Amino acid sequence: MKRLIIVASIAATFGATPVLAQVCSSGTNITGAQLSSLLNNRYACIGSSPNATWNELHTAGKVLDYKLGPSHATDPSATASNPTGTYATAGSGGPQGPGTVTYNYGSGGTYAYNVRANLTGTIPWSGTGTYSFCGTGGASNFAVTISATNC
Repeated sequence: MKRLIIVASIAATFGATPVLAQVCSSGTNITGAQLSSLLNNRYACIGSSPNATWNELHTAGKVLDYKLGPSHATDPSATASNPTGTYATAGSGGPQGPGTVTYNYGSGGTYAYNVRANLTGTIPWSGTGTYSFCGTGGASNFAVTISATNC
């Protein structure tokens, strides 16, 4: 997600901010329980291979940056013993309330997002599709593809 701040800054420089903001203008909020199931053991991606801006595996509360693959010699992926960061999901007012995912990258910062199914993601979802990650507390809005495989 820290890379997303850089992407948002570049997008703002080139006038793309209204497009980023539009991804959160409608749709159905995903509950905390749905969000937990949606992200578990799945990748969250912005962009696609080989130039994905964000390609992170969510597993057991850890965020693992995929990079160039688990066994790549010069740019290997993060591992569970050395994760990129952590994530937690919650529902406002309980697990059935609107869901929020909070990412913690240590010194890289903490970012929270409400998630909506208003792009290609649906409720009930297939586990894949593009969802709106709507930033809270100053975080930017993003269209994020959730996938069972890396980007």
